Amino acid sequence: MLNLENSLSTRSFIARPTVGTGYSGIHVQLDGVPSHHLPLLLAAYQYKFERDEEAMSRHLIDDVAVGWDELGTDLLDGAPPALVAALTGGEQWPSRTLDHLITPDGSPPVRMSVTDETADE
Repeated sequence: MLNLENSLSTRSFIARPTVGTGYSGIHVQLDGVPSHHLPLLLAAYQYKFERDEEAMSRHLIDDVAVGWDELGTDLLDGAPPALVAALTGGEQWPSRTLDHLITPDGSPPVRMSVTDETADE
């Protein structure tokens, strides 16, 4: 019997505003459910990045070659242990990028950027 609860994932992207009314972001393959990502990202902002929005944006958006496979508990570095336990249920897993992709023609994978112009694609 197929357990759909563990086999499906919600894709998402993390973005920031650009000049005007646009945005630029990066693809996240796994576990993009807002009830999971938002608390993780808020805690990362407060503790790991010490409320430095630019540093967090660089790490999550600019410094990624292709995209994120998954955001991990390493984003909770510096957070109080009780908060980490509440957000993760005591589990730990690393953030992983999508650098392991293989394209059909063997060419290097292309960055999975999302902008207001490319979102419909």
